Amino acid sequence: MKKLLILLIFLSSTLFAGENYELKLYEKILPIIFQTDKLVVYVDSSSKEIFKNSNIFTITSDCDKATVVIGKNLKKSCPDKPFFATSHRSFENLENSFGVFYWRNGIPNIKFNSSNIIKFNLFLPQSLKKYSH
Repeated sequence: MKKLLILLIFLSSTLFAGENYELKLYEKILPIIFQTDKLVVYVDSSSKEIFKNSNIFTITSDCDKATVVIGKNLKKSCPDKPFFATSHRSFENLENSFGVFYWRNGIPNIKFNSSNIIKFNLFLPQSLKKYSH
């Protein structure tokens, strides 16, 4: 019985640990890229849920106050801000996209646009340069 209880605790903690996988990824890489501990983000409705529990990101509804725009369908929103896409199509189609995180066939993918990294004076660490083009 004791072994079963330990197994259940382990499995449930493992399952819930992955629940905020995307948020953990964003919290790890975006502060490095922007060289700041606190970021103000303007997000689309589908991404809002991911960021609401963050200690690093502050969500804003005013694009002018945002450091970065995150989402997939925000072409007309914030045209002069750096954009981190959540779909490969948005990454390819939006002029200000500097990066993307998306899932394809259950596999996480990340890419960066090196010319937009330079354009927005952002920093891409050596460990992420292999994902840029």
